[in-house]
Amino acid sequence: MTAWLARKMGKIGCAAAMVLGIAALAGPAAAGGPGTLTITSGIQQRSWTVEQLLRDPRLTEISIDDENLKQRFTLKAIPFATLLAGLPATADGSATTAASDGYVSHLPMRMLMAEGKAQPRAWLAVENPAAPWPRLKGQGIGPFRLVWTSPAGGAGKVTESYWTYNIERIDIAASPAERHPAIRPAAGQPADGPVMRGFAAFQRVCLSCHSLNREGDSHLGPDLNMPYSPVEYLGDDKLAQLIRNPQSLRWWPEARMPSIDPQTLPDAEVKDLLAYFHHMAATRKPQAPAAGHRQ
Repeated sequence: MTAWLARKMGKIGCAAAMVLGIAALAGPAAAGGPGTLTITSGIQQRSWTVEQLLRDPRLTEISIDDENLKQRFTLKAIPFATLLAGLPATADGSATTAASDGYVSHLPMRMLMAEGKAQPRAWLAVENPAAPWPRLKGQGIGPFRLVWTSPAGGAGKVTESYWTYNIERIDIAASPAERHPAIRPAAGQPADGPVMRGFAAFQRVCLSCHSLNREGDSHLGPDLNMPYSPVEYLGDDKLAQLIRNPQSLRWWPEARMPSIDPQTLPDAEVKDLLAYFHHMAATRKPQAPAAGHRQ
């Protein structure tokens, strides 16, 4: 459900399929390969190599409280909003980042486009091969990362799920809910009710790795409503336990799902997420077996 889940689950075949799937969101164009970042919005596409961005006059040195490395860190970065200049991007859209290992993250454009001092600001960090960044769990996290600076006082802190790394491609399009109608709750749910709040939490925390009703940009984790919802076969208490500490519920040495801490998903949002899963299970429509399935 967070970056660590996808990175531990992203075997070669899944990663290749995921990158190809994300490329399809914006058409036939594909990422330029290692050391190249591609941003696509509509029919427009821009690509940069590491060398080009390291020479970019917009590149500046920033200090961040690094959510990936869990330390204060200084690096070179470009304000993300400046990379979008001239592209058909609006604040109500969504950006899907695709990493080289298959991790996918959905970020609201309003956050990526923010430039004021009173709100978090997104930056594209660029790794200099001559001065590589520290490794994370033994793995490199470059050459492109999305990092954030926060206003003085720590207000509006951005959760770890939005700190993405190993980025190769960014596609700007409609929000996941618009592109995947099957993940939306039934019409008539109160906008401020638990189901819609849980839907927002699902898009932010779970959709990076999971599908629902067989729709989504990633299939690194199992579908969360087909053929059954985890609230049906685990129940609320066990599912909440699984979210907080997967190994406490089903231990095995090669487990890939990490713990989702209260900073990333507060207890109140866990309850909302459960409400969303119950709603989606109750409104699930039967689907024909997949092609090739024997009765």
